[in-house]
Amino acid sequence: MNYRLYIKEINRKCPIPAEDLEKIIDTVYKITGKAGGDVSLVVCDDEFISDLNKKYKNREGPTNVLSFSMREGNFFELNEEILPIGDIIISVDTVKKQIDDFGEDFETLFKRLFIHGLLHLLGYTHDTEEEEVFMNNLTDRILMEVKQR
Repeated sequence: MNYRLYIKEINRKCPIPAEDLEKIIDTVYKITGKAGGDVSLVVCDDEFISDLNKKYKNREGPTNVLSFSMREGNFFELNEEILPIGDIIISVDTVKKQIDDFGEDFETLFKRLFIHGLLHLLGYTHDTEEEEVFMNNLTDRILMEVKQR
């Protein structure tokens, strides 16, 4: 394991054991073939993520997951080996509200969103329909592999 996982809890507890999240990170790095790095996860409530969503995305209200990469721009090119990969923020409140929309249990949906955020940190996007299909298929593949480990 060439990285560290940092978890910060803000008004909500992390519902997934760190060991399970580390398995996900290992699997994502293995399947994508992308170089890894430290990851921070902030587990929070809707109020906290709403503030971030407004400040950084100029969007009102809560969202389920936000990602903030630390591997972009000129500074990254100078410090590629020492920078963490970035931050993933997940609102437990929104995840609970979206269980029926996704048709998954809470734990699976939380893991799906963690993978989604991690893929964004690695440079994956879903700006086009093709990219969205690819990213969703990749997420499904990672979830399946994690379940088999």
